[in-house]
Amino acid sequence: MGRKSVHIVGGGIIGLCSAWYLNQQGFEVTIIDKGDLTDGASHGNAGMVVPSHVIPLASPGMISQGIKWMFNSKSPFYVKPRLDLSLLQWTYKFYKSCNEGHVKKAMPFLFHLNEWSKELYQEFVAHPEFNFNFQKDGLLMLYRTAHQEEEEKELAEKAHHIGLDTQVLNNSQLKELDPHINSEVKGGVYFPGDANLHPNKFVKQLTTVLKKNGVIIQTNTEVVGLEEHGGKVHSIVLEGGQKVAVENLLVAGGAWSAQILKKSGLKIYLQDGKGYSVTFNSLANKPKIPAILTEGKVAVSPIGDELRIGGTLELGGMSTNINQNRLDGIFECLPKYYQEIDIDTEQKKKVWYGYRPCTPDGMPYIGKADTCNNLYVATGHAMMGVSMGPATGKLIAEIISDTKQSMDTSMFRLNRF
Repeated sequence: MGRKSVHIVGGGIIGLCSAWYLNQQGFEVTIIDKGDLTDGASHGNAGMVVPSHVIPLASPGMISQGIKWMFNSKSPFYVKPRLDLSLLQWTYKFYKSCNEGHVKKAMPFLFHLNEWSKELYQEFVAHPEFNFNFQKDGLLMLYRTAHQEEEEKELAEKAHHIGLDTQVLNNSQLKELDPHINSEVKGGVYFPGDANLHPNKFVKQLTTVLKKNGVIIQTNTEVVGLEEHGGKVHSIVLEGGQKVAVENLLVAGGAWSAQILKKSGLKIYLQDGKGYSVTFNSLANKPKIPAILTEGKVAVSPIGDELRIGGTLELGGMSTNINQNRLDGIFECLPKYYQEIDIDTEQKKKVWYGYRPCTPDGMPYIGKADTCNNLYVATGHAMMGVSMGPATGKLIAEIISDTKQSMDTSMFRLNRF
């Protein structure tokens, strides 16, 4: 009897990490991706691994804050108004999830998934084939206003309550950690347990090792349909009509996952959240510690010799247009927090954008479908794909192989809405 096999739709960080752990468990693995593995959401990610991020996107105050941001062209959040049933359904379920009860239930799940990923990244670091600038320098949540200070301190208290190391610092203490922070910054919360890495390097190195280990990776190939009957997916249909028989199918297609799954009769609620980032090389006076500039929701990530800054969440459909106002909002944030930071005008033009898969409750989908007994899903990580990638990959491999699961998956169920 031959080895069991899994076809994975999606070669982003979730699909690749899933392939790694499935391959280790003895599965024959084939990855199919519509791109060339250099254009996924993880490539422009800030590369932060953040056990500190325990509050889901759907939380109290997000609705009122989101409405305010809608009227600011440089704000970090925008929903393009459009008559779209899926967006209306998603928005209603998001509204229903924005409550304290949901946050309280979600926090330990998010903490466990992110903390576990950090541990698994350290296992990758121990392999000689991997060198992706993994750094355990922590994360600073910087604030300039009394209102934001109150909010960050409240979040820090919640994080501390579930076991995270948190340090509330004033401006002088912040400058001891990172002398590039300016005097306008009122203070910040330091999470020393967070880390960051170079996502592009990790994806490239993981792809190389997977191929070496016998994983088949088929790029520039789009899955346009699934053939399902009798409660089982029998084959996937590729662009051009070619059919490929599957024994097990894992959909890890990021923002495209809902579209792919619709072919099987499985409906998941997912919206694509467009984000931007720019990577600067050899920047003078580069910040030392990864940070979130909280008033502008801008991520600042020093990775080796580079500095990557990113932000915004646009729920506007998969538009290829670059919104210059939102980019300007990101760039204008930096000098409000850092002194003598000189951004090269030419490098500012090298903008990356990508689509993050966002669920209405801010929790990923990780599990087996009710509709088909050989169909599995791992998607919906929004901006946290890099942070949750290895843990998601290991968890879905445990589910597919029907072995004991390392954590409770009840909040990741596909049919929870």
